[in-house]
Amino acid sequence: MNPRRGFTLIEVLISVAILAFVISGISAVLVKQGQASATQSLERDLEESGRLALLENGRNVRLAGYGIAPVAAFDFDRYACTTPGVGATCPGGGRDRIDGPDEIVVSYRDPSFYRNVTGMVGAGPYTATIDRALTNPILAGRIVQLLCTGAEPSAYVALSADAATLATTLTVRQLTAADGYYPTAAPSDACFATGGLMLVERVRYFVANDTDGVPALFKERGRGGQERMYRGIEDLQITYDIGQPPAGSQFAAGGATPAVAPVVCNGGWTFGLCNAAGTPDEGAGQPDWRNDIYDSVNRYTGHPLNVRNVNLFVVARASRASPDGTGDAVPQIGNRPARVRDTFRRSILTLTERADNLLGRAHFLPPVFANSNVGGG
Repeated sequence: MNPRRGFTLIEVLISVAILAFVISGISAVLVKQGQASATQSLERDLEESGRLALLENGRNVRLAGYGIAPVAAFDFDRYACTTPGVGATCPGGGRDRIDGPDEIVVSYRDPSFYRNVTGMVGAGPYTATIDRALTNPILAGRIVQLLCTGAEPSAYVALSADAATLATTLTVRQLTAADGYYPTAAPSDACFATGGLMLVERVRYFVANDTDGVPALFKERGRGGQERMYRGIEDLQITYDIGQPPAGSQFAAGGATPAVAPVVCNGGWTFGLCNAAGTPDEGAGQPDWRNDIYDSVNRYTGHPLNVRNVNLFVVARASRASPDGTGDAVPQIGNRPARVRDTFRRSILTLTERADNLLGRAHFLPPVFANSNVGGG
């Protein structure tokens, strides 16, 4: 009798069925693990992009107004607008939107650039000669601050022609309304011929689609063109807190002459929360940033000089749909309505920054780099 015996067909079929079932289960687990890993990777990337975008905007808000006339710190209706002074003609229909991302424009003095002026001639345009050559080119349209010894007086002009690396002369022009809310007085005082020359940084941040359709945060510096900063930034919403009268002030609620909250739609002190778009208004009562006391009724209007806090909301979105088909909804942020869930994962980050430079009452004296070659444009 032969003791060796093979498997019957039924045994083979049962074994194959069991093996197929096990492999199917293992494959499903591996697929789920792969999807979870890909989703986690997307979430890490979008959170990192959102955090960096938030910090980038927060840094510029902190710098807004540094070393310049505070009235030029924020621009809500002039820079890059078709009709200066009409906010609806700005890109996207205005800085504040309820149907899309907001944008922000801030200005401050470049803390790393200083040159002594050794000569100033002309009557517009003007030619300024500087003591040290540029180490980088400066493009036409860049705002320049001229400051006399002792920090008074000052003037703001713009380059009317590109200045190349190693240049020692700059051709500048008087400003127009399209340049922003900088003081427009001509640099006619003789002291400017021996004063200081500094660059003003003016930055516009906005959200737009990249070349492949992925939303991103972009940075614009005027004639220097647009620079893509961080991909995956789907939304930027901004609200502005206007300073309120402190307790005990005659302008506080219950005081002798209480100030009226500047935001009409909700009777509040924060722009950007209304169902209709709205921003601080350069046409509102303007405080005298040098002479008004801090508890002045002029400090409690809706003018941009009275902005005390800027609240930033960044929505970061994954660059591609989630592998498992799950996504996130977006709640109402500022005055932009909530959006329904789709197949993209999202992260929402917030930050509040103080605009302390708007409380300045005098120019910052710049450092004089007499024996160095710091800065260049």
